[in-house]
Amino acid sequence: MLRDPAVAAKRISLTYRIAEAGRLSQPQWQTAPPHPSTLPWGGRHWRRCLLAWPRLSPAAEIALVFRREVRRNLRSAKGVALALMTLLGALVSALICASIEGSERSHTTDAAAYFELKRFAIEKVTGDAALADSIARAPSSLLLFLKINVWLAPLLVALLGFDSIAGDLQSRTVRYFTPRVRRPSYFAGKLLGLWATVALVTLCIHGLADGVALSRGYIGWGDLPRWGARFWVVGVVIAGAWVGVAMVLSASLRSPAGALLTTFAAFFAMWIAGVVGGVYRVNERLVPGSPSPMRWFEYLYPNSYDSLLLSPDAGKVATGAAALAGIVGLAVLAGSAIFQARDV
Repeated sequence: MLRDPAVAAKRISLTYRIAEAGRLSQPQWQTAPPHPSTLPWGGRHWRRCLLAWPRLSPAAEIALVFRREVRRNLRSAKGVALALMTLLGALVSALICASIEGSERSHTTDAAAYFELKRFAIEKVTGDAALADSIARAPSSLLLFLKINVWLAPLLVALLGFDSIAGDLQSRTVRYFTPRVRRPSYFAGKLLGLWATVALVTLCIHGLADGVALSRGYIGWGDLPRWGARFWVVGVVIAGAWVGVAMVLSASLRSPAGALLTTFAAFFAMWIAGVVGGVYRVNERLVPGSPSPMRWFEYLYPNSYDSLLLSPDAGKVATGAAALAGIVGLAVLAGSAIFQARDV
């Protein structure tokens, strides 16, 4: 509580000069800043006068929080350590995947027979002949690396994002932002910042896998946009759903440790749902006409949408992308509502 008119006048003058300098996108004041002599010094009324002036647009607020979150993730000790470990693990995984493909190629000298073998194996797993015919043309090492990346993406998201909002709540640094930006903008900026960080890390590890496949001669430069870039986009879109769930849980808890444990528990429950749904899907294919009341459980697991995103059918790709975008949208709405109701 400020009762000294001189201190309050200094605060108001400083805020006005910053606004005119452009740091707050030069908001158009509806009226001139009030003179301190006209303000009631009964407590917090001068704060209401300041907060009544126009703030940044929601897009500018989201961009501000987004840039801060990306810098925070890339510059922190935790972010650097996770990035280094992820890159090291990706290099080892890429070498293993390339070795597996080399072993497969050594057992089959006929390219047509090798393609048919891959197509049959993929169709056996997915039950989609068109999908099998399409991705059987991709290098086996890159396809296997995509599966590993999609499967381990929740771990990366959980370790990067568990303290994104919970850490700010615990340290109370969130109080710096809540008077300056809208809470939904704060949540959306945090979510997009984490998603961009995960996309950047996955771009680097897919680059390593593509480089290994290029060095082994399993893929040419002309096929990199077709398979390398496509697999990276699929991984990023799926990771967005995991980011949304992690951010909702981080906004729901004040303790980062509790947010981490809750995130792991939620991700494990979603994986169990995907396994149950997958078992019913396989049973439905093996035994036509058999009832599968729990088949829809598979769609609670974001990684289950990889087949739709890799499909040559544009309609299936759009369906998978729309479902994952829906998960992200629901996460933004739920997380914003939870964070709006919190006492920070």
